Amino acid sequence: MINALKGSTPGVLVLRILVAAIVVFGSYNPTGKSIFHWVYNNEDPTNAWVVLGAIVAILVNVALFIAAWKALGKLGTVIALIFFAALVYLALQENWVSTTDNVSMQWLGLILYSLFLGVGLSGAILWRRATGQVVTDEADDIN
Repeated sequence: MINALKGSTPGVLVLRILVAAIVVFGSYNPTGKSIFHWVYNNEDPTNAWVVLGAIVAILVNVALFIAAWKALGKLGTVIALIFFAALVYLALQENWVSTTDNVSMQWLGLILYSLFLGVGLSGAILWRRATGQVVTDEADDIN
């Protein structure tokens, strides 16, 4: 049996979105309790722990973004952006967020970025589910 199909339940998608959200909101959020704020407000920004924390946060975000970008591809990313634009339009139309409220727009952007990363990390699983295709390009994938 192909290992790639094991564990590809909806829970995997939710777990990946949660992991992405933890990374995104841990890196920055409007509450002021994030790695960004810790680095920005630190009395000694050259402290090795502060520098390491900033570098790790940046590297994890970049790694997740690259993984999502590669999994979705250009077309998938464009489709996701169009979908997210429709969600932003809906949120504005229904007054769930306001363009005059900077904090609510930040929360919306962070939520959508988390969704992009989470769905991107699950892109191959979603593609296999939607099309029934099996990925066979990795030798370690087959028992």
